Amino acid sequence: MTATVLLDMPTRQRAFPQIFNRLVVILAVQAHLYALVVIVQSPASYGSLPACLALWAVSLVVPMACLLLARRTGGALPTGPFLAASVLLIGVDLALAAVVLPSDRNGGAVWSWGVIGVTILGFAAFRPARDVLIVAAAHGLTAIGVTAAAPDRSGAAAFTVLVAANAAVTPALVAARYLNLYIRAVQLREQAAADRRRIHTRYAAERAIEEDAAWRLRSLQAEAVPLLAGVADGTLAVDDPQVARLARRLGADLRRELVTARSSSQWLLPVSRADPGPSVELLDPHHLLGRLDDTGRAALAALLSVLRGAADWQRLSVALAQEDDSAMAAVTVVATGPDAAIAARDPAVAAAARQLGARFGLEAGDVLVAETNLLPGRYDG
Repeated sequence: MTATVLLDMPTRQRAFPQIFNRLVVILAVQAHLYALVVIVQSPASYGSLPACLALWAVSLVVPMACLLLARRTGGALPTGPFLAASVLLIGVDLALAAVVLPSDRNGGAVWSWGVIGVTILGFAAFRPARDVLIVAAAHGLTAIGVTAAAPDRSGAAAFTVLVAANAAVTPALVAARYLNLYIRAVQLREQAAADRRRIHTRYAAERAIEEDAAWRLRSLQAEAVPLLAGVADGTLAVDDPQVARLARRLGADLRRELVTARSSSQWLLPVSRADPGPSVELLDPHHLLGRLDDTGRAALAALLSVLRGAADWQRLSVALAQEDDSAMAAVTVVATGPDAAIAARDPAVAAAARQLGARFGLEAGDVLVAETNLLPGRYDG
């Protein structure tokens, strides 16, 4: 377990599941029940038994109060209450050491070393590991100081100090290690989910391309077949200007479909020939582009504009596909060219991708891919 992992564990920004709240309650109650048994079994070890019981009650109330406060603040304990609770617990350490008779301070009568150590363990569910370890260190130093200063008739003073230090510090170290492993497991799960969404998006885009290609070819067929049949049976004159214009348009559309079909895409977003960069291939069989809000369309257009000026692309395409299991539209921007690596490091491209909320990165060295999900509105057309 490295120091970096311990210091950067992100519990301040991210709440843990509710099961951790139950774990805090279970551990705190069990530890304090153990302390209560110790108090009942050795009442003569305390100068004032009511004072000892009052300290026991304070020690139990502190973690419960922190738990309730953390639940109201989204699962993270604010810094102010955390510092107050830490100072209060260290105060319980010192007050209990004063209540216990000097001859018993190096024994089990000072129940706070292990009990408050478990309470500090519970703080790991609400605070970064760095904060928890700092409080555990203060608690451990208090235990070492009190135990070392107590008279020892057994001749095992060093061992007694070691036992007290372990009881005070070990729970917090165990919690830091466990939460480190838990966070890694959550990160792996999120990465797997992200990979699954990415694969699903690619599959949806490919399916959308196929559906779009089939639809456009059917549309051409619906116009071209009657024209050819009319010319063949003589009902349409070949030299008719209107027939000639229709034939030229259908011929140009057919050539375009045949060319773009080789790359499994459709040229659905024509641009001016005077514009720099390649034309943009838009794959949108479900007509999702027109249903995006102004912010989403503007961000997508801004990213395309920046990309077209960032490199000499061989191909630039946008695919919009409807997610099967959600209302979101999967948007995938693919830019292909030898300068993809340079464009990926361009601050303007990164800023435009962030504005769209897209994840972008290189694939195969010459392909830049940006992916995001947008929420389309209702189609009124």
